[in-house]
Amino acid sequence: MSEPPLEMISVPQPSRRRQIILGVVTVAAIAIALFGILPQFGDFEKATDAALGLPAHWLLALIGAAALSLIVYATQWIAVLPELRYRAAFSVATTSFMISNGIPGGGAIVLPTQYAMLADEGVNRTRATSATGVTALWNILATLMMPLVGVCFLVAAGESTPTWWLTIAAGFTGFAVVALLLRALVRSVQVARRVGVAAERVANFFLRLIKRHRARGWGDALVRFRESTHVLLSTRWLQISAAHIAIQLSQFAVLDVALEGLQRGEPRSTTFATALFAFGVSRLGTFIPISPGGLGTVDGVLAALLVSAGNATAADALAAVLIWRTLTFLPGMLLGSTSFVLWRRRSARRVAAVLAHDAAAASARETGYDAESTGG
Repeated sequence: MSEPPLEMISVPQPSRRRQIILGVVTVAAIAIALFGILPQFGDFEKATDAALGLPAHWLLALIGAAALSLIVYATQWIAVLPELRYRAAFSVATTSFMISNGIPGGGAIVLPTQYAMLADEGVNRTRATSATGVTALWNILATLMMPLVGVCFLVAAGESTPTWWLTIAAGFTGFAVVALLLRALVRSVQVARRVGVAAERVANFFLRLIKRHRARGWGDALVRFRESTHVLLSTRWLQISAAHIAIQLSQFAVLDVALEGLQRGEPRSTTFATALFAFGVSRLGTFIPISPGGLGTVDGVLAALLVSAGNATAADALAAVLIWRTLTFLPGMLLGSTSFVLWRRRSARRVAAVLAHDAAAASARETGYDAESTGG
């Protein structure tokens, strides 16, 4: 089957009423997080003063860390589509971030938007499907890996307890199982189908307990996933893993620089290992669809862990969270909105040019037919 023409790959357009409702909900979620949830963990005014009172060189360090996190963020698409130019990868990455993290229910829009943007860069639908699927899967795995990495650093720093060792053993065993399953899926269609069927049975067991509709077709779905991704996973898994690890660590770097700056001039109460552990655990809140991008959920957990596990003062913890959220969320939203608008304008001009070319060609054909009939 041939690939659909680029101009036929469109982005769903929500109604004006839906856009207004989504905008109000987003603003409300941000307001609740900033003025309702986060102040419960400390004095908002003291935290703001502490953040604004950072010396100039610390502010520059924070801006540098935030810029690095934005630059690295695009590498997830270059890892799966090495022929993609950095500008295009950055546009897709930031637009996806804006939709996923800034719009309630944005998951229904982000996938077709990615398809359309990649199509404009000459990526066919099959490769776009494998790229988006692998990117989403690796993002989940990297988010799940971060708490485990934090625990490893805690143990290395001397906080060795049976609980931490058990967590490390269970975590690495789980990731080893996932790695073996992915390897088996890549190598065998039969294994992919059997794993899908087995997963469907497990899911249906729990769905029956909560009286929900049964899952169907997971075996065929996993086979289709395997067929679209086995070449990519076989040849690019290392680059993909490195890109997602770099993204997680670059975002953590913003938090760590903020803590270092806020606790300057005294022995740092929150160690690197504890901060990494708190960051990794809090990031699990992105899986809870309460607010866009885990806004409020992630921030609240992060502030609480920095105080309870990291021995940070309430003001320092809240200030660090505010700095981290501001520098990793707002620039991404602004750049993503800009990228989306610019892409839509380029796409509109491109479609207009195609239509004008087709119209000119049709007019030329009609003129030719008229000349032939007159000459005849």
